[in-house]
Amino acid sequence: MDSYKMSKEGEGLLKVNQINGGIVLPMVIKTAIELDIFETMAKTPGGRFSCFDLASSLSRQTHKTPVLIERILRFLVGHSILTSTVVKDEHGDSKNLYGMTTVSNYYDQKQDGTSHTSTLLHINDKVLVDCWLVIYIYVLYLASLHVES
Repeated sequence: MDSYKMSKEGEGLLKVNQINGGIVLPMVIKTAIELDIFETMAKTPGGRFSCFDLASSLSRQTHKTPVLIERILRFLVGHSILTSTVVKDEHGDSKNLYGMTTVSNYYDQKQDGTSHTSTLLHINDKVLVDCWLVIYIYVLYLASLHVES
């Protein structure tokens, strides 16, 4: 069983990507929430899941579903939202198994009904994101007028 350790350079690159992709991480987490990935994983504390395990828990799927789930999971591992461990299966092939972290546990609904899911879903609601996008474009437009004069 191997686990991946990131170099200092890799950590720096990850941080730059987090800064540059400020909307991407919340949107990927939102997608994982909507697919019940965190809820499914939280049902087995300490459990590790393959992309096939998680894809099979969905009510609708295609042959591409495990590949798409794998991309989401890898992205979340890259941002320390999930853990990943590479293991060998019975045929000697390597596969990734994913697990929860203290961060992803905040997106699982607790017994008392609390979760940070509603906050993330509210902040990244289409109406709010579209409003901020319009304001951002308007500010860029005003800045370009200022530069030209």
